[in-house]
Amino acid sequence: MKLQTLDIDDKLEQMTESYLKMNPAHTVPTLDDDGFYLWDSHAIMCYLVSKYGKDDRLYPKDLKKRATVDSILHFDNGSLWFNITSYIHPQMYTGEAPSAEKRDAITDNMKTLERILSERTYLAEIGRASCRERV
Repeated sequence: MKLQTLDIDDKLEQMTESYLKMNPAHTVPTLDDDGFYLWDSHAIMCYLVSKYGKDDRLYPKDLKKRATVDSILHFDNGSLWFNITSYIHPQMYTGEAPSAEKRDAITDNMKTLERILSERTYLAEIGRASCRERV
């Protein structure tokens, strides 16, 4: 696999025509697997472990075990990441004062993770292996 670094801040290389053909969402990361393009780190991770994993311990074929992994991936993508970026980006890019409401949303996400980890060792525990290590 070949790694290509992009300058997304100054040169906006993720907005070039060639990049947009691979990834119309112009997000990073993007995977090019011999002309098969995939974006979103969650989708890329699932694809790579499914394609190159020696077995299915990290991303199981069993529907219920895979759903356990997917639920954590979607929690991260749909709630945790959104709340963290909603809190941090305005401070970084516009100098906006920190929002107590947005901070509280992150705190609530952390409490959710703590509840999960109070009952098991890993967030996506599926037997002897897991997709994510304990936070």
